[in-house]
Amino acid sequence: MRRSVYLAGWLLLFMILGANQGYAHNRNYVWNQEYRTLPKSAFELESQVTLKVPDAGRSNAHTWEYRPELEYGITDHWTVAHYENWKTTNRAQGKDTTRYQGFDFETKYRIGEQGKYWVDMLLYLELKSKVLPKHRNEVLEGKVVLSKTWGDFNVVYNHIMESEADRGGRTEHAYTWGARYEFIPGITAGLEITGDYWVPSSHRNAIALGPTLSYENQYFWVAAGVVFGANNHADDEQARVIVGIPF
Repeated sequence: MRRSVYLAGWLLLFMILGANQGYAHNRNYVWNQEYRTLPKSAFELESQVTLKVPDAGRSNAHTWEYRPELEYGITDHWTVAHYENWKTTNRAQGKDTTRYQGFDFETKYRIGEQGKYWVDMLLYLELKSKVLPKHRNEVLEGKVVLSKTWGDFNVVYNHIMESEADRGGRTEHAYTWGARYEFIPGITAGLEITGDYWVPSSHRNAIALGPTLSYENQYFWVAAGVVFGANNHADDEQARVIVGIPF
């Protein structure tokens, strides 16, 4: 425990000393999409790792999800991206299995410039092709992102609509919400909430919340967050780390 505390302290000191706002597309949230797109003709490599623990009382009940991404700015307001997805499922006696989960195509369009309207808006659309054990399932996900910034403080809301071919096009409605503050240039801390409005067939509205921390310099950015289930329908814990390298 002491060793972990010392390591975290040194890492925080390094971040404070090395912080530098050198790139405009860094992410400050891990569960929310933000009012941001890549600059025109810019590329970015992104790596996203998510840990899901449905039941913290069972050490062997968890999964790891891996999503490498290549993103490109068509214009300053329009970005496209491609994801590849893998998932590792923990098994008893150390017999973990890793399977390819399919690919995603994503596009984002940022409306106006920050502060031009009362609220900043971004439209998001993602086509997911999931590889299931016996067949492939197509999923269409749309998001409306609403954001507002006052100096170093920001709040963001995502309304999420997801339709799966396997469910005959029935649509799940969910949301994420976040607030963050940049207390040192290049370093932000915040809170994020995830939840469901309506899930077809189950009617189980999961709610989870927890802290997020991000860091950026002119060469890369990293954001990490964890949420804890606030009711019985949510996973006990979820953690995510995203790293981005622009070029």
